[in-house]
Amino acid sequence: MRICFSMNPPKRVPMGGGASFVLGFEKFLTDRGHQVEFHSDINDQPDVYFILDPRPLNYSRNWLTIEHIRYLQSVLKIKTPIVHRVNDTDKHPGRPASYTIQVADLANRSNKVVFVSNWVKEFYGKTIESDNTIIHNGVDGELFKMRGDSKGENLKLITHHWSSNMMKGWEYYKEIDDWLENNKDIEFTIIGRPPGNMSFKNAKLIPAMAKEEIAPELRKANVYITASKYEACGNHYIEGVASGLPLLFHREGGGVWEMQEFGEPFSARDIFEKIKKFKDQEFRHSYYEKIVNSFDFYHEKVYEKYLEAILEALG
Repeated sequence: MRICFSMNPPKRVPMGGGASFVLGFEKFLTDRGHQVEFHSDINDQPDVYFILDPRPLNYSRNWLTIEHIRYLQSVLKIKTPIVHRVNDTDKHPGRPASYTIQVADLANRSNKVVFVSNWVKEFYGKTIESDNTIIHNGVDGELFKMRGDSKGENLKLITHHWSSNMMKGWEYYKEIDDWLENNKDIEFTIIGRPPGNMSFKNAKLIPAMAKEEIAPELRKANVYITASKYEACGNHYIEGVASGLPLLFHREGGGVWEMQEFGEPFSARDIFEKIKKFKDQEFRHSYYEKIVNSFDFYHEKVYEKYLEAILEALG
């Protein structure tokens, strides 16, 4: 089967979840004998298009847009099946007002729509009428392996973001850094690109890096924290939990609530109270046991579900 992706991201560089998904799913498909393409010839159509974003994007090299699909379908009358992965909303500042309109238009021109979380599906509601399903993100289980229990350790927080967007929760990380001045028994590691001139005095800051380098850093910590808001279904916190880390997440985190059994929500009002709870080793252990026994967000199962969605689009 020939599958044409709308996104052709560079390899082994810090990128967002969509780009990481493409690289992993490409390998899954080629390992099973399918032909993955990153270009399209009007006179030599693939069996199916797999589209991740309706816009042209330079950083992730998303080239197949809603404008292309409108032209193919309305002008050229080409009916190549489409699977559209809907993985974002308009909640982030800077997102153009037309974004969700374009997403819904592309989705309603698609044979199958995949929402990355129930939160995203509820956001779009009845604006998307195409046949659809929900498939959450997953991680590479060979890369993000679980660490052992953290009994006997002080609290070691960690987070990682490739984006410097303030919606990732950078203001909370700065507040935690200031709070650590009087809480020296707690460690905090931040992997990523802080916005502007933001600096950290007490937290350890590591520049953004590829997942192969992030994985061992996660296993050095014992609690993952994400202050990201309105995240459709982020990979970062799933990678943290996959590493055996209980989760502290923002109450307005969006799709992160799909992982609520593995941790605790916080808000500006109770963030430090919640952090202190995780200083208790038995409290951490209770969530660690749930992760060991119940966590199952792995690539293989996720990709199998996507392949089923593609086959359904083909009829």
